[in-house]
Amino acid sequence: MKTIRSLLLAAAAAAAVPALAQQQSFSPWYIGAGAGQGHLGASGTDLTGLDNAQVGNTETTYTVRGGFRVNPYWGVELGYYDLGKYDFHGTPFGSTANIDGQAKAKSYGISLVGTIPLDQFDLYGRVGYAHSEVKLNASAPLILTPYNSKETQDEATYGVGARWNFDPAWGVFAEWMKNDKIKVDSYLIGVDYKFPGM
Repeated sequence: MKTIRSLLLAAAAAAAVPALAQQQSFSPWYIGAGAGQGHLGASGTDLTGLDNAQVGNTETTYTVRGGFRVNPYWGVELGYYDLGKYDFHGTPFGSTANIDGQAKAKSYGISLVGTIPLDQFDLYGRVGYAHSEVKLNASAPLILTPYNSKETQDEATYGVGARWNFDPAWGVFAEWMKNDKIKVDSYLIGVDYKFPGM
């Protein structure tokens, strides 16, 4: 009888280990990273001031971010977004010389993130403030000094996304994010990691 009782206790203890592991607490802090495609919504002429400018409108974009969830439904997030490098070419007004160059966009921002938890899935939306920068580098034949300029914008940023929490600490997200003045739409896929609690 003692042997049977000992075996039952050992089996119950072994079965409890995974349950305890699943109940491990996590802090409200998390980090994430993702990559995808950026789509430029501005015309080449609006972006560069060149006559009949042609600009590539799809480039690689990525993000690194970290946040704090106040509760399961609300959080605050800081993020860096590389919004892509867009090649362009065109001619200045009143000239026949061709100019080729590249526009690089990046953004830093803070967002309020609202989340709807659905079992292993989260649906979320974000709205916030971003400080963004566009750098233009251009050159033309017979011009020895390249043209460089930088423009900064304080703008709104917003987006929606979904996350699959396949593990208590890890999740995979898909997100659309928009900067309203730079006019770049980013479509991102990435991972989030929640830090274990103390």
